[in-house]
Amino acid sequence: MINADAALLGIALFAIGLTLIYIPVSAQPMARKGPKSRNDGIDSLIASLDNQLTQEPTFQKTACIAISIDDTADLRKNWDKAAFDQAVAETAQRMSSILRSGDELVRLSDTSFGIMVCSVRAPETSAVITLCERLEDISAEPIQIDGGILNLTISAGFCIDARAPERNGVSMLSAAQAALKEAEQNAPRAIRAFSPKTAAPVKSALSSEVVEALREGQINPWFQPQISTDTGEITGFEALARWDHPTRGNLPPSAFIPALEASSRMEELGENILNHALRALVEWDKAGAIVPSVAVNFATQELRNPSLVERIKWDVDRFELAPARLTVEILETVISEHDDDIITRNIRALGAQGFRIDLDDFGTGHASLSNIRRFAVDRIKIDRSFVVNADSDPEQQRMIAAIVGLGERLGIETLAEGVENIGEQSILSQLGCSHLQGFAIARPMPFDKTVDWILQHQKSLNTSPMLGNRAG
Repeated sequence: MINADAALLGIALFAIGLTLIYIPVSAQPMARKGPKSRNDGIDSLIASLDNQLTQEPTFQKTACIAISIDDTADLRKNWDKAAFDQAVAETAQRMSSILRSGDELVRLSDTSFGIMVCSVRAPETSAVITLCERLEDISAEPIQIDGGILNLTISAGFCIDARAPERNGVSMLSAAQAALKEAEQNAPRAIRAFSPKTAAPVKSALSSEVVEALREGQINPWFQPQISTDTGEITGFEALARWDHPTRGNLPPSAFIPALEASSRMEELGENILNHALRALVEWDKAGAIVPSVAVNFATQELRNPSLVERIKWDVDRFELAPARLTVEILETVISEHDDDIITRNIRALGAQGFRIDLDDFGTGHASLSNIRRFAVDRIKIDRSFVVNADSDPEQQRMIAAIVGLGERLGIETLAEGVENIGEQSILSQLGCSHLQGFAIARPMPFDKTVDWILQHQKSLNTSPMLGNRAG
């Protein structure tokens, strides 16, 4: 039974609220409060938030948005103070014009603003994102000053009252500003929502070096094949980031990912790996090398980007590839530990668009069965900790059988990662695991070696006996 399998895995069943549907804030012209000066803006905003939180019905929500103008250094360099101040004032009036009666816009600094949005209807996250996008659109319209045209953009961070560390104005504003700091790392026109995981960037001794390496193209994907236990055919490749360090050689992700995370550069890395992976699919097709899909890991920073789905769709369309040829890998800890509306929204939207979803490191994060079904997971990747010594350890075999049985009952494929020898490969095939990945198949390799490996592997299928999946 599924419950028995889940018990063997130690999977904790818990419920996370369904993704809320966002209803946009009304765009009808209404009386509204104009921006206050920065002298009293912060105190006024905090007081308004406190007052709103005590008066608002429980079924309605309050949000706080923190906004900053992008690239202010360049704007100040190219425009005199009077013109710049005029543009900021015009931007404030434009933003105020699309708010509703009861909402409040205040000046937090020379180039930043705070907004209280009251009576946000469900789904709250989508509603506030839509409002932020409208604020960005209206701010980006050209501003005519002294016979010239000034163009500026804004970035935004927001917090909904239910997600604030404490239910008061100070906490909501601080949370929105923390989210804005993350947005500013991805400017221009970035939007980020506050969650308990939001934190200020942490500097690392390796940060500057790894960021420079990313910009110079030293960090790129290597590819590791995945094969079917039924046919032996290639079912995909996983794109794994590697740093070709000029003095230390080829470095694995563990050597540089923490520094990129600390520098808030995971989205830049993800975009780089995704583009190389999609380009690899195109080149494999041209070479007649059959590769159904390529898997790319997506970090929490990327999954919290409200624009992620549109960005991935644009990239895939640009290479004229079907969505099913991209597998989006999500760590089990992401869906088991992050009660984040943006992440939930993005994963479900990617599945709905036809992208395949792999749940990585399964068995380490205690994802509930409800989450596995809710996110429409296509395949669970059995963590290496369950695979090691599987050929000689009966307990490991029972654990693998439980995972495979769980997948079968839910209609989900399984892939064992970290398969390092023929014994593990054989027992995993016998236990019914449908896909394998690891050194026993092939080590990760640079793209320029993949085509030869693929063609050689396809030839070997005609001469090598199949291990075969279990009967029945």
